Amino acid sequence: MDISVVIATHNQQERLRLVLAGLRGQTMPVECFEVVVVDDGCSDGTAAMLDEVGRQMELTVVRLRPNEGRCMARNRGVEAAKGEFVAFLDGDALPHPQWLQCHVEALEQGGRSSLLCGAEYSLPDLEYLQDPQRGSPMADKTPSVVREYLRVYRQEVVLTEEMVRNAFDRIEARAVLGGYPFPELKTMQEQIAALFAQHPASPIGWLGFFPHNGMVSKEAFLEVGGFDPNMAFSEGWDLAYRLQQHGCQPRFVAEAKTYHLYHYHDFSDPLKAHQEKLAPQRAMQYMSQKYGDAKLLLFHFWYASIWPDPFLPEETLLGDLVAFHHAYAHGSTSRLRDLRTVLDHHPLWAEPSGGPIPCSC
Repeated sequence: MDISVVIATHNQQERLRLVLAGLRGQTMPVECFEVVVVDDGCSDGTAAMLDEVGRQMELTVVRLRPNEGRCMARNRGVEAAKGEFVAFLDGDALPHPQWLQCHVEALEQGGRSSLLCGAEYSLPDLEYLQDPQRGSPMADKTPSVVREYLRVYRQEVVLTEEMVRNAFDRIEARAVLGGYPFPELKTMQEQIAALFAQHPASPIGWLGFFPHNGMVSKEAFLEVGGFDPNMAFSEGWDLAYRLQQHGCQPRFVAEAKTYHLYHYHDFSDPLKAHQEKLAPQRAMQYMSQKYGDAKLLLFHFWYASIWPDPFLPEETLLGDLVAFHHAYAHGSTSRLRDLRTVLDHHPLWAEPSGGPIPCSC
């Protein structure tokens, strides 16, 4: 089985080096898969680092100048891939040593039309580290109290290539469930697992796919048009929605784990945190208009059960992803009209979104 691992990256040199070390340490022999790295306009020394690592492992490097954004970068990577199946990572998504083997075994069990969805974890103690291997803090973002903590406890927070290759259990012990270290994303990951356990053929299985841990056939990817460059956020859901409509069956692979090498995000800024919270809702609004699927508005009533929305009445909320499944698969048209009316009077959704801005790294 020919596999291509596609990684799009923009100025993630230090974390990308660890991701590549994780691929060299896979239980699947390196000759059984290729690695395609798309250098999307990097200006931080990534190009030289890839040249160096390329002397230790075989890499296909696609260099984009100027950068084209992560959606187009991933599309370029798939175009360059030689494998029959493509597996996706990000430049800061560290794979478990058995990551690729677990995906391949799930593909062999589920069939060639599977759309594989892995499990996400994150490593929050790396937030203020510019280079996780050296333990060096970010120059302009690290509070003084954190700098002092890193100085004293440096050996406890560093994450090295040697650990990736020979002591991965130490990394796992530091990880938390969810792509970001927030309880809401832990809840989302738990609900995705529950959905697949109870309804493995759910029509909303596409919600389990994230473009930094998944696998699908290259042919299906190209047939549905790849990632939509107009998606600023949740572009993986949009791709997976089309793939499922195309006949690919989402399958959750709990054993295929990736670990977000977490880095600083300015979520302390209330405006930026608010915009981050709204981004998936804007994306779903765009998808509903794009595909003419009115049932996608149900997303908002599930999402608000995790991230509270003071404008949605409690009785309209869908308590978890399984409830979303039942509403999507079996809900009545009249109920959908009632919920549409609620959103029409929502202050954030009363006006058309105009669609997401283009996807960027």
